[in-house]
Amino acid sequence: MHDTNRLYSGSHGDVMRNFRKLSQLKERRERTLNVRLPHVIKDKKDVECLFVGNFHVKLPRQSSRSCHVVFPTVEEKNKNYKLARGKTDNSKRVVIQPLSDLAFRTETKKIKKKIFIPEIKPDIQVTQTVFVSNIVNGTKSHEIRSALPGCARVTLLPSYNKDFRSAIAKMEDIQIAAKYLREKHNWPILKGHRICMKPDTRTKRKKTRSTSIPKIHDENITKECKSNESLNYTEDNNDGN
Repeated sequence: MHDTNRLYSGSHGDVMRNFRKLSQLKERRERTLNVRLPHVIKDKKDVECLFVGNFHVKLPRQSSRSCHVVFPTVEEKNKNYKLARGKTDNSKRVVIQPLSDLAFRTETKKIKKKIFIPEIKPDIQVTQTVFVSNIVNGTKSHEIRSALPGCARVTLLPSYNKDFRSAIAKMEDIQIAAKYLREKHNWPILKGHRICMKPDTRTKRKKTRSTSIPKIHDENITKECKSNESLNYTEDNNDGN
């Protein structure tokens, strides 16, 4: 029922062909009335009783209360429009009106939308031993331990500049360390400066057990070995003689 008003782009021949189709569509719409009944249209006769003369009722594919009535000329359309206005169906008003003019749409360029891809942050490595920095010089280890609930031991490191130093803090368990590393708002302020905490990424060297046989230095064993060697040498000489 609804006529399309899309303008297709293409070669010169296609443009002219589309222009003719649009012109024919516009001319047909000028000869058409839109009819809206107070109930669903069951048959063409529900609409035909409203008009006189020669016309064609164009029903939609799906059940509807509206339809188009096409007349052979614009004059016939205007005549029936005047006659049918004000008619009712079971004391309910029938809406009859001409079709609106075609609004030609020019082809618009498609605007490419920028897709925002959020930055994927890598998972924070969690270690039970935490590297603590931004510690004011002169701060004692027990002060750092008091500022970090759940801290078991603090080892102070040399100063990295004239104002600040760092330390290695070992937590009671890895869950406490994970809480500090993942929740920056829990980092305490020590002497007016918020300390920074990072996982301890130092490479730990495993202690390897020595597989070499230890040398035993015992004077008695050494003398016994030497006497055995001399006896063996004497026996070899006797066998040779």
